[in-house]
Amino acid sequence: MDENQYIEALNIRDELFADIYQYALENKIPIIDSDALNIIKNFIQLKSVKSVLEIGTAIGYSGLHIVSVHDDVQLTTVELNKDSYKIADENFKKYNVQDRVNNIHGNAKEVEIDGTFDMIFIDASKGNNQLFLEKYKPLLNPGGFIIVDNILLRGLVIEETIQNKNKRKLKEKVDRFNHYVKENYDHTMYFNVGDGLLVITI
Repeated sequence: MDENQYIEALNIRDELFADIYQYALENKIPIIDSDALNIIKNFIQLKSVKSVLEIGTAIGYSGLHIVSVHDDVQLTTVELNKDSYKIADENFKKYNVQDRVNNIHGNAKEVEIDGTFDMIFIDASKGNNQLFLEKYKPLLNPGGFIIVDNILLRGLVIEETIQNKNKRKLKEKVDRFNHYVKENYDHTMYFNVGDGLLVITI
């Protein structure tokens, strides 16, 4: 065990939604790493977040964790894939949080969202991170913050030689986005947890 593994183990908490977690593993559905999720939930608690916009619902795993922090959290979440959207809808109902979740089926590059939010969580197509950031930033409440997941691409972002053309293009887009944020936003934090978290305070 190295230092990173030691800290990772300390950050992981008991799984609240074990059935959904297991379903994701069995069906190879990407979900956020537990240690990164723990940091997000602590930010929600520390900042007294009450409204969250999530870009990329998948099956509702991270959304369920977000609304689990406290009963005042309201979530608006957008998912492109229709099957995932339906599964997420079932999961929100299963855990009786549907009244606190506005579950939207649509393309996050095109949909128009009503309202403003204390936190925006971007966890959709990684090549569109900058588009999502600039599109939804105006919906952030004063003092709000944006979190972006998967800024490391499982280590791909630092690979020097990538043979696969699509992977190379994705790596280049994410790397450009990471540096774009560094150069254009004064208050940023890059965390080497999970698959890499970026926190931007506006």
